Amino acid sequence: MRTKSVVVVLALALVLTLTSYVGRAQQKDLYTEFELLSRIVQEVQDKYVDDVDKRKLFEGAIKGMLAELDPYSQYITREMLEEFKIDTEGQFGGLGIEIGVRDGILTVITPIIGTPAFRAGVMAGDRILKIDGKPTEGITLKDAVGKLRGKPGDKVTLTVLHEGAQSPEEITLAREIIQVPSVQLARLVDEEAKIGYVHVTNFQEKTAASLDEAVKKLEKEGMKALVLDLRFNPGGLLSSAIEVADLFIDKGIIVATKGRKSAQNDTHDAKGKGTYRNFPMVVLINKGSASASEIVAGAIRDHKRGLLLGEKTWGKGSVQSVIQLEGGKSALKLTTAKYYTPSGECIHEKGIQPDIEVKLTTTQMKSLGEYMSRLHVDENRPPKDNRKNSESKGESKDAAKRDKPEAADKEPADVQLQRAVDMLKAVQVYQKLQSS
Repeated sequence: MRTKSVVVVLALALVLTLTSYVGRAQQKDLYTEFELLSRIVQEVQDKYVDDVDKRKLFEGAIKGMLAELDPYSQYITREMLEEFKIDTEGQFGGLGIEIGVRDGILTVITPIIGTPAFRAGVMAGDRILKIDGKPTEGITLKDAVGKLRGKPGDKVTLTVLHEGAQSPEEITLAREIIQVPSVQLARLVDEEAKIGYVHVTNFQEKTAASLDEAVKKLEKEGMKALVLDLRFNPGGLLSSAIEVADLFIDKGIIVATKGRKSAQNDTHDAKGKGTYRNFPMVVLINKGSASASEIVAGAIRDHKRGLLLGEKTWGKGSVQSVIQLEGGKSALKLTTAKYYTPSGECIHEKGIQPDIEVKLTTTQMKSLGEYMSRLHVDENRPPKDNRKNSESKGESKDAAKRDKPEAADKEPADVQLQRAVDMLKAVQVYQKLQSS
C-alpha cells in the first residue's frame, strides 16, 4: 500500500514538473516575441525619417494584433469608452448606420430608422467603398466610426455599392444628433381583426419596460394578435434582449453562450413571471436584424411561440467582453464566446432563416425605407409641428390611414407587414373553426 502511495506521489510530481516546464517554455517563447516587438519599436524610434511617439507605435501594434482575430475585437481608448456609454443610452451624433466588416469590406449592417442614412436610402448590405473620397479598404471599425461621427450639421459623403447594383452611388449626408427611441409605432394595424404592431429598433436598458407598456396599451384596445417588428434592428444589450424574450416565453432557455473557457459558458432561462398570454404572433426580420434581435427571434422560433417572416438575418452572434486596462483609462473589447439559440444553433455568420421567406427587391426595399421613415418621423414629431407639416405637404391629417392595407390593385407600402397581417387573420379564422 505504501509502495502504491509513493508511485502516485512520484507521478504527481512528474506531472507538475512537466507542466512547469511547458509553462516556462511557453513563457520563454512569449518573451522572445516581446523582444522582437521591442526591437522593432527601438529601430523605428532610432532610424525612422520623422520623430515617432512610442505609445502610438504600441497602440498600432495592439490594433494590428486584434485585427487578426475578428472585426469585433478592438482596443478602446478613453474617448471610445465614452461612446459605448452614449450608445447604450440611445443618443449620439452621426449618420445613423450600424456598420461591420464582411469579407474584408466595410458593410452596412443596418441603417437606423428615421436617421439621415435611412432617409437617404442607405440599405442593409450596402458596401461602403469610400468615405469622403478616401477608400475604406483595410479600415478598422474604430477608424470607420471615427470618420462617420462628427459635429452635427457637418456633411460626409459615402460611396456605396448597393447589393445587385453594377456601379456605386455617392450619398452626401448631414450629421445629426441621433435620438434612438427603442420602441415605436405601437398601434393596431387592422382594427377589425385587432392585430397589433410594435417596432423594436434596438435594445437599450429600458427597452423591455417600454415594450411591455406598448403591448399592454394594445391589449386594452382589444389586441388579439401581434406583429413584432425586428427589421433594421442592429442589436444592443444582451440583458435587454433576454428581458424582451422573457415577456413572450414562460420557461426554458432563451440563449446560451459558449466559449473556449468554461467560465465563458452560460445559459439564460426564462423566469416565467410577467409572461404575456399566448396570443398569435409573427416576428418580422431581415438582413438588418443582428445580434440581440437575432437572439429574440431565435428564442421565439425555437420555443414555437411565433413565426418568423421576412429574410435571413445578418449573423452577428459573437459575445464581446470589455476588459478594463490602465485603471479604466482604456479597455480591451475581446470576443470571448458565441451565441446559441435554445435548439443549439450558432447564430454567428449564419444568421437565422425565417419560417416564411418574403424577399424584397431593391426597389421594394427603397420604398419600404421611405414609408417607414415617414411613419417614424410622424411618430416623433411634436403634435403642432405634425399638423403644420402634414398640411403644408398635402399629407393626410390622419397618419393612421397609411397603416391600413392598400387597395387590392396596388402593392402595399410594406409587403412583409401585409403578409404577416394576412397570416394572423388566417390563424384567427382557423381558431374560430376549431372552437365551433
